[in-house]
Amino acid sequence: MIAIITGASSGIGYEFARQIERIFALDLCEEKSFEALKKELEISNKKIGLLINSAGMGENDYFKNTSFDNDMKTLDLNIKALTAMTKISLNFFQKDGIILNIASSAAFIPQAKFALYAASKSYVLSFSRAVRREFKDIKVSVLCPNRVETEFLEKSNNNSGGIKNLGNENLEKTVAKAIKKMGKKDLITTHPSAKILLIISKIFPHSFIMWIEKKLSMY
Repeated sequence: MIAIITGASSGIGYEFARQIERIFALDLCEEKSFEALKKELEISNKKIGLLINSAGMGENDYFKNTSFDNDMKTLDLNIKALTAMTKISLNFFQKDGIILNIASSAAFIPQAKFALYAASKSYVLSFSRAVRREFKDIKVSVLCPNRVETEFLEKSNNNSGGIKNLGNENLEKTVAKAIKKMGKKDLITTHPSAKILLIISKIFPHSFIMWIEKKLSMY
């Protein structure tokens, strides 16, 4: 069996690779990775048992301040790469194989000052839950953690203090919980505050929640 983990060079992807130890690791900054994967799968006699789409990026700043190049790269990694990896892998999956897509609790509500990242993760959440209903022999789950304590916080300029830090998640524990739940549930949350945010997002209008966030100086 083959396990494919994107974004395995660091962060959540790396921790999944470390805990699972069955890896075909790819860095999807370049499109040639897709072709390389397809060729590898075509010549291999092994089937895919697990695909974890973890590659992604984001920038915690006002949209007017972020660079065009970084914005496009965010869309490429968070949306395009995830979609392409899922599409390419379909014909090579073993029966009852698992796809785990990494989203975020930011997918639940639009995030001012993190607009593009949150919007891209909303795509991941919606896409994952929809295709889970389509596939008969592949189990799809989407992981929506709170802020996980990785280098991503520094790279995204999202390591500021305040109320958001109350829900920070430990990397190893988050991944361990996700491994136990993947395939069994469509939406996986691994922290109480993420579960609470999901419930709140279903009860109150998003405009009201964003107004509260403004009052709390979250943006």
